Amino acid sequence: MVDESSFAFDSVDDSLAEEAIDDFNDALSQLLQAGVPVSKFSLCLDFECRTGVPLYALLYERATGIDIDTLRRCSDLLDRCVDWDQEIDDVVTSCVVAGECVDSWSLGYLVMRSGDCFMACLACSTAGRRGLLSVVAGDASAEVFILVEPSDLVDFWQLVLRRERVASEGFFAIADRAFPQLVFHSELDFRRFHGTYDEVYDWVVEVLAVLNNRMVQSFESRKGVRHLVQSDMASCGVDVSPESSQTHKNKKAIAQRSVEHDGQIYLCEWHAKRLWNTDRIHFTTPGSLPHGRILIGLFVKHLDT
Repeated sequence: MVDESSFAFDSVDDSLAEEAIDDFNDALSQLLQAGVPVSKFSLCLDFECRTGVPLYALLYERATGIDIDTLRRCSDLLDRCVDWDQEIDDVVTSCVVAGECVDSWSLGYLVMRSGDCFMACLACSTAGRRGLLSVVAGDASAEVFILVEPSDLVDFWQLVLRRERVASEGFFAIADRAFPQLVFHSELDFRRFHGTYDEVYDWVVEVLAVLNNRMVQSFESRKGVRHLVQSDMASCGVDVSPESSQTHKNKKAIAQRSVEHDGQIYLCEWHAKRLWNTDRIHFTTPGSLPHGRILIGLFVKHLDT
C-alpha cells in the first residue's frame, strides 16, 4: 500500500524531497520486481504535496528542482500499482499515527484490512514515520509497518513470518526475502522434523532470524572461535553447535551432513537444536557461499554421530 499522505513536502526543500522519493522508488521497485502486489488510492495524485501543488503536478509538470529522472521513475512505478478503492467508500480517513493526526485514505484502509493480515505501507521518509507503528482510524486501530527504503524490507518480511503462521507451501518464498544472508537448499522439507509444522514453526523462524541477523557478524568478530560463537547465539536464545571431532571421524555421519548445491558439495557442520534428542537444522559456516552467506542444508530429526 502506498501512503499518499507521506508526499507532503511543504516543510522540506527539494534536495530532501528528492532523496526521500529516490528511497521510495527503490523500495517500490524491489517489491514490484519480486511480484509483490502494491496498491494505491486511485486519487493519490490529487494529494496536495505542497501548497497549491498536487502530486500529479509535481510528477508531470516538473516545475521543481527535483531531478526529472527521479520524478519520471516515481510516476512510472505508481502507474504499475493497482487501485485498492474499487467499490470501497466507507474508509475513515482521519488517522492518528504515533500521536500525529494524519489525513490519509490509504492508512485508514490499512486499519480496515488489518484483521485479514499483517499490513505494510510505503511512505516517503520526510513524513517522519517508519517501522512498526500504531495507527488509529475512528474506533479501530492496528499496528502497521511503514517502509521508507529497501533496507526496511527485511525487517518487514521477518515480522510477517513472526506475526502470521505462513502456510508451509509459501514459507520459503517469504523466507528468501526475510533472510538474505541465508540460502535454502531445494530439498528442505518440514515433514522431516519430528515435530509437526505448528510445533516447529516458531523455532525455525527464530533460528533463521538469528543466523541471518547475527551469525555472520559473530563469526567474523569471534574469528571463528566456536565456543564464543555458540555463546553469542545462546545469548540470542538459539542453541547451536558444530559437529564434534568424533563425528568428523565417522565417514558415514559426515556423509549425512554433506549436501550438493549448484554442483558443489557442502558440509553442514553446524546445527541448531530444538530439543535435546530431536529436530535439527544443519547449516554451513558463514562464507561457504559467495557474499558470506550461509547454506541451510538440512531439516532433520537427528543424524548419526
